Amino acid sequence: MKYIVILCFVFASVPVALAANGTNDSSSAATTADDYTFEPALFRGGKFSQSTLEQFNRKDSIAAGIYKVDVYVNTRFIDTMSVEFVNDADNSVALCLSPELFKNAGIKFDPQASAHAKTDKGCFLFSQAVKGSSVDMNMAELRLNLSVPQTDMSNDARGYVNPDDLDVGSAMGFVNYISNYYHVSYSGENTNDQDSAWLSLNGGLNLGKWQYRQISNLNWSRDSGSDWQNIRRYLQRPLPKIGSQMMMGQLVTSGRFFSGMNYKGVSLASDDRMLPDSMRGYAPVIRGVASSNAKVSVRQNGQEIYQTTVAPGAFEITDLYPTSYSGDLDVEVTEADGSVNRFSVPFSAVPESMRAGVSRYSVEMGKTLDSGDESAFSDLTWQRGLSNSVTMNSGLRLADAYQAVMLGGVYGSWFGALGMDMTWSHAELPDTGYISGGMAHLSWSKTFPATDTTVSLAGYRYSTSGYRDLTDVLGVRQAAKTGESWESTTYSQQSRFELSLNQNLGELGSVFLSGSTQDYRDGRSRDTQLQFGYSKSFMYGIGANLSISRQQMGDYDDSGTMETVTSLSVSIPLGTTDPRAPTLSNSWTHSTNGGDQYQSSVSGMLDEKQTTNYGINVSRDQQYKQTVISGNLQKRLADTTVGLNAAQGQGYWQASGNAQGAMAIHSGGITLGPYLSDTFALVEAKGAEGAQVYNSQQVTVDGNGYALIPAVTPYRYNRITLDPQNMDGDAELVDSEKRIAPVAGAASKVVFRTRRGTALLIKSRFPDGEVLPLGADVLDDNGNIVGMTGQGGQIYVRSEQTSGRFTVRWGEQPSERCYLPFTIAHAEAGQPMVRLTSVCSG
Repeated sequence: MKYIVILCFVFASVPVALAANGTNDSSSAATTADDYTFEPALFRGGKFSQSTLEQFNRKDSIAAGIYKVDVYVNTRFIDTMSVEFVNDADNSVALCLSPELFKNAGIKFDPQASAHAKTDKGCFLFSQAVKGSSVDMNMAELRLNLSVPQTDMSNDARGYVNPDDLDVGSAMGFVNYISNYYHVSYSGENTNDQDSAWLSLNGGLNLGKWQYRQISNLNWSRDSGSDWQNIRRYLQRPLPKIGSQMMMGQLVTSGRFFSGMNYKGVSLASDDRMLPDSMRGYAPVIRGVASSNAKVSVRQNGQEIYQTTVAPGAFEITDLYPTSYSGDLDVEVTEADGSVNRFSVPFSAVPESMRAGVSRYSVEMGKTLDSGDESAFSDLTWQRGLSNSVTMNSGLRLADAYQAVMLGGVYGSWFGALGMDMTWSHAELPDTGYISGGMAHLSWSKTFPATDTTVSLAGYRYSTSGYRDLTDVLGVRQAAKTGESWESTTYSQQSRFELSLNQNLGELGSVFLSGSTQDYRDGRSRDTQLQFGYSKSFMYGIGANLSISRQQMGDYDDSGTMETVTSLSVSIPLGTTDPRAPTLSNSWTHSTNGGDQYQSSVSGMLDEKQTTNYGINVSRDQQYKQTVISGNLQKRLADTTVGLNAAQGQGYWQASGNAQGAMAIHSGGITLGPYLSDTFALVEAKGAEGAQVYNSQQVTVDGNGYALIPAVTPYRYNRITLDPQNMDGDAELVDSEKRIAPVAGAASKVVFRTRRGTALLIKSRFPDGEVLPLGADVLDDNGNIVGMTGQGGQIYVRSEQTSGRFTVRWGEQPSERCYLPFTIAHAEAGQPMVRLTSVCSG
């Protein structure tokens, strides 16, 4: 990386370093308007190599070397990469890339076809490998702009991640914990105080591509003692090559088309997280024809969601990002001559809608758990997007004396997205024998742009008398063995209707309506639920919410109870500028079965970093004539979150404490953190204690040189950046940014290099008093470049030794170097920076 920083000093430090459209003072040769000449007399330090300056006597020229820059291709940011510029056959400097860099930049590349562009260093001259391309290197911004013809760009979808970049993570164990201790003391006749504790542990162990996960709980009470329970234990392994995830152990079925069940077995299913962002979810393929190099814009609900340039002829747009579930797409094709063509593509979807040509599958098999009588079973589902409008769904469930087959699909058009599926079951029941029946399910989704009304989901399901769900079959079989009866919301259900509607009223607020009703064939009366809500935001942050809910649960004697609950709440901020300002909230709730309840609370933050929050609450229950005063305090620390709660009511007082956090066990020890998701990162930066991780609140490198980043996005590029501002004074970061693309469940270890030692600012000179050349390299005993001379011979370096010498090199000849001794006094060793003066001699 020789002479890279020389340019910075030349342009930033020398007032007049070149002359344009004039004559060089040291030469009589005239220059043209585009000729630039460095004036040697303007450079202090006569030992500076003049041959180095000559390569800059051309406009936009840079020195050969390796540069770490932000790479943009056709104005789109690709990544921060290290690229190399080399001297070509014409003795000019040209960009030279490795095959890996071509691939990472999304540029088509064939090493055999580009053999003529290969150099002795093994890289390929960019301008010769990609015809019609151009290179613009912005040294001031360290930005490399590449212009590449569209035909030479890879057709990868937006958000594509190179499979070679996927990181399976490091061998590591981790655990999340949530704990709570609860105490209640009573007065009067009831003196039986209550004490209980609860601990939840959720963690696992990663070894290579295999990931073990376990969820466990520990319950304790003074009366019944302790009880340990393992909820789930399983192994998982991502399979990116086939876009799937494999799991083994105690699992839960997806519940996509058949009822969800706990089971012990194995699962292999598509993982949509492995798809690029532009291929996830549903979006139609847009097809059209352009007469010239045309600009294509796509809008939905008045917002531009996509824009690209297409070549003359037929074009397809297949990488739209998923948007709302409804709202037609308005396409505008602007030709080079200014003419505009417009057309519309109908767009409506339900959750099972899929893109044309995309498939999804799942295979689950094992033995049922916690669903009545245990049974071996298997589930198979397969979905495929057949066109913009049609998605096909299918499924098969097999168990002991039970079979179910599902076939259906989704059709989207201008009137909305309509989903329909039919399921047929054949089951053996005790004392009944085999029965068969069917269930039909319809769903519909639509947005009406004119009124801004969204019907999120309207569904209707009808079952014949012989249809049975597997969970009900297993429950009936178990009940027959024990002599009990079996009831569930799906057993003997005849029909069910559900609706969810949202209406935006603009400045007047918004309303929503949701409800469901279902009836049965076994004599139970109808279940009905209905909820209406209204919300409005006013000036100064004031908000109001009104909700009315009505519910009736059916019974066999037709005596199902009906309850109506009305609630009104108003929140008022007690300050407008300070983020710590408290908020006053008041609410009133009325129930036809429970009377009136009133509540008033004040909540807010105590510190500027918003790590400590509090709340004070007063509630009144009119039916029981009970007034309760309560309060809570929560503090978010770097490694854990702790909280306290207390309440005082008539005849009792209550107090509780809780803590939540996580720890990771790795080769470097144990690192604590606030929590960990299934996919996280461990930063290792030895010597960077105190450095903060950007975009991760309160995450700093601890005293052992580690930090936990609680969550990273799997199958996406994640940037990990350290802020050295609060680092200890005896170290500095060699690299401050890394990029990772972890697989799901990975515990990625991200290592940042640091340079430790005492910071030295040395004012150097030659024995004759002349200052050292500007931009000369400073090397340590191992030949590593550790610094560079600045103006006036000043050198900034770090050294772990208290005495020694550096080598200063300003050319390739042995005579173009000298040795700079230094000694750090014992009293100066602990200072943030030590200033020295030294003579550099041969």
